[in-house]
Amino acid sequence: MRDIRGDLQDRASLLEQQISGQEVQFEKLVAQIRAEHEARLKDLRTEFDAVTKLNEFEQRRLDNAAQAPKDVPVQPTPQAVSQLSLQNEPATPQAHQGIHQPAQQPAPAPLPEQPLDDFLVRKVNEVGAMSRDDLRRLSLQEGYFADVESADRGVQVTLFNVVKAGFLRQLPNGNFAPATVLDTIRLRRAM
Repeated sequence: MRDIRGDLQDRASLLEQQISGQEVQFEKLVAQIRAEHEARLKDLRTEFDAVTKLNEFEQRRLDNAAQAPKDVPVQPTPQAVSQLSLQNEPATPQAHQGIHQPAQQPAPAPLPEQPLDDFLVRKVNEVGAMSRDDLRRLSLQEGYFADVESADRGVQVTLFNVVKAGFLRQLPNGNFAPATVLDTIRLRRAM
């Protein structure tokens, strides 16, 4: 009978190397999965923050709309009446001598009357295909957002939801266009 201890020792060494290789491969996969998981969580947290801010904005907009009913006439304050009468008086020589009157404050931007998603869908249906930047600019002009950063996140999240709901579609070039009847039919079949 032949002594096979050397063969068994070689086989054990080979198996030990394979086990080590599998452990290293496993650790790499775990690290890759953790990195992907963190990236997904970061994206979801960013989207969550944007939706939360958008929700807070909508809440403030609705609260402000409820506080200022449109059918009640606004009575001017005595201070406003006196300022109006000062503006209507003819200029005096003192006005030309460098005496400055207080500057009038610009009127605050009116609050939007419809939700952002309805506004974006309406604009795309009226104008046609539009880029996200165009829609962000329009939402800023309409008073949906106070700054560009919140507008960018809010419009991005809203467009994602509107496309997902089937009201708009995203073209291959990234622009957004009205959903066609075929898109709506495909979306309903997919559900």
